[in-house]
Amino acid sequence: MKHEDSKHSPTHNSASSFSRRDFLRGGLAASALAMGAATLTGCGKPQAVANDAETLAATGNEELDAITARLVERVPGADLPDARPIAPVEPPTQWDDEADVVIVGVGGGGIAATAFLATQGLKVIGIEKEGMVGGASRHACTFANVYGGSLDQNELEFAVPTFPPDVKAFMRLYEQDNSYSIDEPYLKNMLELSGEACDWIMGQKDMNMVCLGPIWHDIDVHEGRQNVVLGMNNPTNAMEAVALDAGADIRLNTPCTALVYDGERVVGVEIEEGGKKSYVKGERGVILCAGGFGMNRDLIKAYLPSAYEGTVQGGPMAYHTGEAFRMGLGLGADFAGFDSWSCWEAAIDEETAGGDGQFWHYFWHGERQLFHNPWLIIDKRGRRQPYFAQTQELFANPGGQMGDLSNCAAWMSAVGHRVYSICDSDFATNIFEKNVLLPTQSDRNRIPLTDPDVLIDTKGLVTADWLAEVGEAVARGAVKKADTIEELADMLLLDRDVLKSAVDEYNEVCEKGVDDQLSTPYDPSWLHAIKNPPFYGAILGGQMAKTMCGLRTDERLQVMREDGSLIGGLFANATTAGGLSGEANYGCFWNSTVFGGVGTSWITGYIAAKSLLESAS
Repeated sequence: MKHEDSKHSPTHNSASSFSRRDFLRGGLAASALAMGAATLTGCGKPQAVANDAETLAATGNEELDAITARLVERVPGADLPDARPIAPVEPPTQWDDEADVVIVGVGGGGIAATAFLATQGLKVIGIEKEGMVGGASRHACTFANVYGGSLDQNELEFAVPTFPPDVKAFMRLYEQDNSYSIDEPYLKNMLELSGEACDWIMGQKDMNMVCLGPIWHDIDVHEGRQNVVLGMNNPTNAMEAVALDAGADIRLNTPCTALVYDGERVVGVEIEEGGKKSYVKGERGVILCAGGFGMNRDLIKAYLPSAYEGTVQGGPMAYHTGEAFRMGLGLGADFAGFDSWSCWEAAIDEETAGGDGQFWHYFWHGERQLFHNPWLIIDKRGRRQPYFAQTQELFANPGGQMGDLSNCAAWMSAVGHRVYSICDSDFATNIFEKNVLLPTQSDRNRIPLTDPDVLIDTKGLVTADWLAEVGEAVARGAVKKADTIEELADMLLLDRDVLKSAVDEYNEVCEKGVDDQLSTPYDPSWLHAIKNPPFYGAILGGQMAKTMCGLRTDERLQVMREDGSLIGGLFANATTAGGLSGEANYGCFWNSTVFGGVGTSWITGYIAAKSLLESAS
């Protein structure tokens, strides 16, 4: 129960029993000193740090400026306005509420962590800035654990690379695909606990998930009563019910604005509630489950430079703005997974040559479904670019053909880091003739949504009228529509002769019915000549799926400083935590991690919660 308003009296001045000197005696100061922060005193600091520090906006917080200066020395852009670390605050003289554990961010991983701890008898308060729990997890189509090891998977005798699961064999495989840049004890613990985590998750009331080997589907999706849009909606609702039934207190529309740090450990959070600041104590600690920062362009520029160049749309959802990552940095935390991220193909550039200028659009929208398909795809010189229907991902081989990873890598490597997709007025018919998916494929985003009976309420994000949504994209200038190829070239900012020549050459290939140009040729069903006006086109790049750079943790998901020491009371799940895809992983070979997107969040949410529970017991 909350305290009365008269007790909302936190103080952060000399009247507090906790002074700035006490603050500096704690782990934050030790971390700053370990990172070369002679800048705290102004004496003997390296010239590079001195110069960087002089460029920082004055905060009046010497500790934060020292941390930021050190980050800038390592990562140019770490001092950009929306990338700067967020400083912790001191404990108030009076807490507004108290719990055993505070969960910051109640998305998929957050609701799993909240439910697990609540069912263990702990008082848990979940802080969620959005109006519902579940976050991006609701919008996914599957839950994955490619390593195996769960009861469901053992029953099917599924594991990679062979059954029964062999953790060291899998680690060798996975490290190879991630440039040998993942901490081995960390990876080993994630794998060894993943089966247990899946068993607990799938065993909760009304989860109703069916295991297909590497992935689980909601039973309604699997049996065709619902398509894969919001494919994890039912499991998310079920886990929320578990948490609430166990007594968890979930605060919606309540952003966390700072961590509370007593000089030795994180002891709670500062939140914005009812228009004013409140302070919630976490007696045993705080778990950051707030997702990544795919909508924060300053953080992307600093920590994911290849994504800054190659992506044209952020995500996966509009609220992934990275404050929790910045709060960890403000305590001197290290980061892991630099320049590691995953993405989806066919995001439409809405800034370069028309469109609404927005950095986020829903990834199932009609115009995205249109350009997820193989039309004439060229670079700025008019050279054809490949289209891969078969993904690189190992876990997709039993029945998956997303192809996003391969296409994104190819297209964002083209000149200008963009490609141009062209089709004619017959697209609405031709698109359904393209053989782009296996019958068993679960992620059917290449096939336009047409059946409202299996599309659940998306709150206006997408409808089953995909052609109307293409029309809306034309109206706002994102999709170009022209009566001639020359006019279309102008709209796409392409040379007229370049586009005309590319179209003519492609039409010759289509007339032959055999693609003899590309090393991975188009399937004959994809070869539709561009002849009938009006003509359509769009400038394409990547859409951010997951940011795999985040706070560095140990194998138990406790947040770590650069010197290897741990921040007391602070844990984080992926993707607020980073490193599960290694370093400099452009596009992410495994489409984020061995657990996919949802599995990564939920499994590591469970592991973080269990680790906090065990560390405090």
